[in-house]
Amino acid sequence: MKKWISLVLLFVTFWGWSQNYKAEIKNIQEDGFHQIQLSSEIRAVANENLAFLRILDTNKKEVPYVISNFKGELENYISFKILSKNSIKDSITAIVIQNETGKKINQLNLKIANAALTKQYQVSGSYDQEEWFGLVANETLKDLVATKGIDLEKTIYFPVNDYPYLRIEFNDKKSLPINIQAIGINENQFLPDELIEVNAFTYKIIEDKERKVTQIVFSAQKKYQIDAISFAIATELYAREARITIKKEIKNKKSTTIRDGLLSSFLLNSKMDSKIRVSNLNEKEFTIEIENKDNQPLEIQNIQLFQKPITIISRLKANEKYEVVIDSTYSKPIYDLVNFMESFTVGMPKATITNFYKIEKEKHIKGKSFWQTNLFMWICIVLGIGIVVYFALGLLKDMKNE
Repeated sequence: MKKWISLVLLFVTFWGWSQNYKAEIKNIQEDGFHQIQLSSEIRAVANENLAFLRILDTNKKEVPYVISNFKGELENYISFKILSKNSIKDSITAIVIQNETGKKINQLNLKIANAALTKQYQVSGSYDQEEWFGLVANETLKDLVATKGIDLEKTIYFPVNDYPYLRIEFNDKKSLPINIQAIGINENQFLPDELIEVNAFTYKIIEDKERKVTQIVFSAQKKYQIDAISFAIATELYAREARITIKKEIKNKKSTTIRDGLLSSFLLNSKMDSKIRVSNLNEKEFTIEIENKDNQPLEIQNIQLFQKPITIISRLKANEKYEVVIDSTYSKPIYDLVNFMESFTVGMPKATITNFYKIEKEKHIKGKSFWQTNLFMWICIVLGIGIVVYFALGLLKDMKNE
């Protein structure tokens, strides 16, 4: 019975504890909808789960909000002119397009006919269609089978640039060309173009002479979403293969071992932009390994980490005080506002989140009675299980005595 009491206490401790943070919303100049960009720190403590986020007014009432970076929401598709499309049998398909918008871009949206293929590609840019400069190389386009219909959209990423001409080259050595029907951009009305720098990480550079690799070990106090890594390298001419590894737990029946797992690989090349796009990197520790082979290690001056911005939209009043709350016990809110996103207008004002801090012991903002909380429910469940097991063990004992 003592074991079950300990188990009950463990559940009470677990469900009674929650991560609680608060902040203020400032710079509300007028009544109406406002854009509020979430800092990397807010996203880290929420573990990228915005179901934990609430906006409260002075009366502690929830203020509805929507996340403005949903795919396909608040976007206007701009189709680029395809200037040429040349295919060399069993070699490459090269497509040249023109960016007539004059805007800096860092991605292209490809409309592709269904294909059960995987394609390697590279992207380059030019100001005159004569001299071309590399943007990305050895990238992979996969999962080209549409779940509905006969075509689908795929987005490819590259460093921000203002080249009026872009060239995409697909490797056709292992398969036939794919059918690219249109190329353009989904221009979001609200998200800023620039990535947000994440300054929470420290890193150290280790030279492994035996393996002929340079290891760059990153660490932070929390997990942060990383979408791009920028390298400042003093070495003049280089072309090095690199990879990102993270620690993975390998569980066996009796033990758990931690090993390095490959997350992604990329190429560092002096002819290309040094800002590398990454995906699925949300860790507090990770390592970049650069293959040196018989070359001298790269002269790395600085490394910067970035993430895509996330902005929420909410209707705020100029004379009202608002606070943002992060509570890990909350579930995803359901607001009517999500059904009226098409009514938002371009150029809405921006509000800022300030004074973000952690609350050690904070009661739930909704003020529910104790018997209405998850904690009370789990106490009842555990106590019920404990009582059933207790009487079952007693019954078995009596049966053995008989």
